Amino acid sequence: MKGQALKGSSEKSGGGGRAVGRPRSANAAPSADPRADIIAAAARLFRKQGFAGASVREIASEAGLKKASLYYYFPSKEEIVYAMVEDVLAPALATQRRLGKAALSEAARLYLYLRSDIELLCAAPYDCTWLLSHGSLSDARMGAYWKQRQKLLAWLAARLKQGHAKGEFAACDAATVAQAMLAATEYSVTWAEREDRERMAQTAEQVATLLVRGVLADGRDMDAVKAEAAGEG
Repeated sequence: MKGQALKGSSEKSGGGGRAVGRPRSANAAPSADPRADIIAAAARLFRKQGFAGASVREIASEAGLKKASLYYYFPSKEEIVYAMVEDVLAPALATQRRLGKAALSEAARLYLYLRSDIELLCAAPYDCTWLLSHGSLSDARMGAYWKQRQKLLAWLAARLKQGHAKGEFAACDAATVAQAMLAATEYSVTWAEREDRERMAQTAEQVATLLVRGVLADGRDMDAVKAEAAGEG
């Protein structure tokens, strides 16, 4: 699922090599990605004030933009939330599709996905956990997004079931364990050291290792899973 008109138009380079876009508030620091600034600013305000409590003017000010400039990128607050969902959901689904076609064991497939998902979520300019607890938007478009999110869970459950059938994983309630795994990846952003990219990558590796090791069948070696994954990743 791709972002459509939400992406805005790409910015051009002005004199001095600095990116230029729509006019920004006088006190704002320059940014090469106003769209990301808006999303991050909106997420901060939504968490503090709720969706209804955060005005477009406040979001624009927080992002260092004038109100009219925000509308150049997003025609409404709802479109900002849609963009948040798309920006984390579409890459995750794409990763699952790619790994689903790779010649890998189910354990290596699962490990690579979990590690990738944590890094993806931590790299986002906002904390995705706000989206999970946000209940104000219940329109058809959000409903469609949450159906797409169910595909993430179904893919995880399928890996667990097929891995068990192949002798890679211990028997488990695949639906419950898939929920736990997705929750672990999504909530890693609340404590991971997101500004330290190297440390963030280590956290992703450690959490993915813990989750996969927890379901490996007796006699299966996590180091062997990682060695296999290294050839793909």
